[in-house]
Amino acid sequence: MGDIAGRLGISKNSVSLALNGKAGVSDELRSRIVEIAAEMGYGSYSAQNANKTKGIMVIIPEYLQNDTFFYADIFWMVEREIKKSGYLSLTTSISRDTEHRLLPPAIPRELEILGILLIGVVSRDYLSVLKGLGFPIVTVDITYPNSGLNSVSSANLSAAHTAVSYLIERGHKEIGFIGPIYTAQSIYERWCGFQQALLQNHLPIDPAYQILGEPDHFELFDTMPVLKPYLDRIERFPTAWFCAGDCIAIALINLLKERGKRVPGDISVVGFDDISVSELVRPALTTIHINRKLMGKLAVQKLIEVSRNPHYEAVDLHLPGTIVVRDSVASRP
Repeated sequence: MGDIAGRLGISKNSVSLALNGKAGVSDELRSRIVEIAAEMGYGSYSAQNANKTKGIMVIIPEYLQNDTFFYADIFWMVEREIKKSGYLSLTTSISRDTEHRLLPPAIPRELEILGILLIGVVSRDYLSVLKGLGFPIVTVDITYPNSGLNSVSSANLSAAHTAVSYLIERGHKEIGFIGPIYTAQSIYERWCGFQQALLQNHLPIDPAYQILGEPDHFELFDTMPVLKPYLDRIERFPTAWFCAGDCIAIALINLLKERGKRVPGDISVVGFDDISVSELVRPALTTIHINRKLMGKLAVQKLIEVSRNPHYEAVDLHLPGTIVVRDSVASRP
C-alpha cells in the first residue's frame, strides 16, 4: 500500500480506505487506486492472476488443529462449499511462533487468492498482518469489533440469555459462569448474555461464582487440569453453572464428581455448542445448539460475494442458538 501511495502521491490511509471499500476518498481516486493496484500485482487486484487457479485461503490457528468436536463440522462444510463453488481450498495452520513473529502465511505463486477465511482467534497484531495482504477476509465463529471485517458467528448474547433463562425457569437463583472472557469476543458476549438474564430476573450477579480467566492471557478452560486451580479457589458453589463451551462443562462435571458433588442432584450444569460428545457424557449435557455446518457454508458464500465486490459494506451474520434439554439440569424448589 505504501508503494501505491508513493506512486500516486497520496497517503497510505487513502489507499487503505479505497481498497477496503471505505468512505473517505472520491470515486475517481478510488478507481485510480484500484487500477494502480492491479498494475502492481497487489493482492486480489493483481492483473497477473488472470490465468491462475483461483482459490480461497483458510487460516486456522495452531490451537484448533486437534479440535475434533466443535470445529470439525465447520472445516468439513467450508471445504465442501469451496469445492462446490469451483475453487481450490488452501488450508494454512498458523503456529504460535508464526503469530508472535508476525510472519504472513505463504501464498503459492501459481494460485490466485480470492480471499481469506479466518477460523478461530488470532491476535489483533496478526490480524493486521492478514489485512495487509490486501485480500478480502471473513472471520468464522469469531468477530473482531471495529476491524471492518465481515464475520459469521453465533448469536452469543441471545443464546447465552436463553441458556441462563432456562436455569432460572427451573428454579435456580444462584447461577455461576465459567468462560475465558479475555480470550475471545464470543466468550465475552456469552458472559454479557448471562448477566443480562440475571439482571432482567432481578437475581444477583455474584463475582464469587464467576471464573473469567486473566487479562492478556490466552487460556481455555476446556480440560480438568486447566480448570481445577480456578475451581479450587471457590469456597461455596452456586446451585447451577452456565459454561461458555461444552468442553468446559464436561471438565466441570468431572471435577465436581471428584469433590463428591452430584450433577444434577447437587449442582446443575449447562454448556454451549452442542458438540457430539455432549450427549455421550453422563449425565448427558443440556446445552445450546449452533448450526455449525450452516456457519461454514455462509462464511464461504459471504467471502465469494465480497471478493466480487470490494466495495461491499462489512456485516456480521449471527446464527441463533437453541436450547437442547438433556439430563444435567434439575429443578430447584
